Amino acid sequence: MARGDLLKKLFSSFKHDDRNGFINIANELIEDERKKNHGILAEELRMILFDGNTIYRKNLDTISKPSIPKDPDKDVSLVEVIYPDKYFNDLILPKEKLKVLESILRDFRNWDVLISNGVYPSRKILFYGPPGCGKTLSAHAIASELGIPMLYVRFDAVVSSFLGETASNIRKVFDYAKNDNWVIFFDEFDAIGRSRNDYSEHGEIKRVVNTFLQQLDSFKGRSLIITATNFEKSLDYALWRRFDETLNFEMPSSEEKLRLCELLMRHYKGPTHIFEQYLSQMDNFSHSDINKMCQTVMKECILDGRKMFTKSDIEQAVNKQAMLVAMRRTSY
Repeated sequence: MARGDLLKKLFSSFKHDDRNGFINIANELIEDERKKNHGILAEELRMILFDGNTIYRKNLDTISKPSIPKDPDKDVSLVEVIYPDKYFNDLILPKEKLKVLESILRDFRNWDVLISNGVYPSRKILFYGPPGCGKTLSAHAIASELGIPMLYVRFDAVVSSFLGETASNIRKVFDYAKNDNWVIFFDEFDAIGRSRNDYSEHGEIKRVVNTFLQQLDSFKGRSLIITATNFEKSLDYALWRRFDETLNFEMPSSEEKLRLCELLMRHYKGPTHIFEQYLSQMDNFSHSDINKMCQTVMKECILDGRKMFTKSDIEQAVNKQAMLVAMRRTSY
């Protein structure tokens, strides 16, 4: 990771009283210095980091931050603070979609300029489309490019079996988020954004959607709210109108699959052009499937102590993933 990005994450972790995140990022910086043969500096930094009397530790004790909200029934955190390490260079998407993502970054970086001229930046975003096509990865990349942490909303914790508790949990998430700058990410958004006209749902869903709409409309925090769903048709119509940007993520084209293979296998030597011979077998592969396929190739190389993959490695990995995809499609 670039040094500038590490420094931004280091400062952000300190600001958010994330001690573990601070130590992990500091260790990365120390290792970076060690790789540059700055052994003395690396060791001095290590000693400072783990000295119990450092200013860092003293300051952390004096910082008062709101505690992470929890579901009272399950006693689990409603959100998780994440410092992503993916960037736009890790995305293989059509140019027009990358332009939309870049425009979102531009808006956020010029927040004050836009507000001072009476215009709001794009700050409520909906990603939708088939699973495994880059929605979550894109949200992570946006957070990394902006240099701010992601507040990942755990829908499994937010959704409660107790009447009224889900709506209460949503309010807690927004109350916590307003205290700082985040990329607030609601994954599996259909779990709380389902249409109020769905007669198969009980009355609780109306309360949940109404609460989310109210919180979304009243939220004034300097944060970017991103929601993602695989089931966009099930979302309430009123939610669609609240988003400044909606972006459809689709299955990768043949060209994108090959580019993704080259990107993922860039640290290994081998016949990357061979992947093209198996495109017909990768017809139903998502971005995630391509990733898993390449992970299989890399795993074989690592376990065999090789830095070069072969056509046989590719063939075995493609066949394995194609079987998993076929099983998944028949189970729908």
